[in-house]
Amino acid sequence: MSNFTSPHALPHFSNLKKERESQINSLINSLKLKDVQEDKAFERTKQRIRNAVVLTRVVLGKPQFVDHDFQEVPLTHTQMLVGGVSPNHFIHEISIPFTGDRELFSHVPEEGFSYYSSDRGVIVPYSNQIEISVDLPELNPQRATEEVSRVLRMTMEFVDKNNASVETWSFAIGQRIDTLLDKKREELINLLGSG
Repeated sequence: MSNFTSPHALPHFSNLKKERESQINSLINSLKLKDVQEDKAFERTKQRIRNAVVLTRVVLGKPQFVDHDFQEVPLTHTQMLVGGVSPNHFIHEISIPFTGDRELFSHVPEEGFSYYSSDRGVIVPYSNQIEISVDLPELNPQRATEEVSRVLRMTMEFVDKNNASVETWSFAIGQRIDTLLDKKREELINLLGSG
C-alpha cells in the first residue's frame, strides 16, 4: 500500500528556505577566477548556484494506471449483517509523474494546513513520481485514477501552498544571488585577473 507520513512528523517549509539560503555565502565565496572570468563560465556558475539554492515549483502530470492486484478478505459477522461490503479488494497501482523539487512534498506549509478525518497523511515521493494504491471492490482503472485526488488531498494541499510560497521566494533569492555573484566576479577579476 501507499506510504503515508503524518504531517506532524514533517519539518516546516520555512526551515527548508533558511537551509537553502544559508548555502549562498559558501557557494559564492568558494568561487575561483576561472568560474567567473569568461562570460560562458560565469553563466554556468550562475546556473549551478541557482540550481543548488532556488526551489522549483512542482508540476504534476496525469495519473496513470500501472497494475493491479487482487485479495479476497472474508467478511466479519458484522459486515455480513450490515451488508454493502465486498470481500473483493482490487488494489490499483497508480503513478503520477511530476517535475520540480520533491522537498515541496515533505515540508509543512508556512500557512498551515487543514486536516480531515478521511486524511491518511502525506505521501512523500522518493523519485520523480508519486506511487499510490487505491482499493476498490472491482477492477476499474478509470475510477481508481479518479479516486487519487481524494486520497491525495492533504499531499496536494502541501504542494499547492508550498508552490505559492516558492514563487515569490525564488524570485527574490534569484535576484540576491545575481547581485552577490556580480560583486564576487568584480572582486575576483580586480584581485586576480591581471596576473
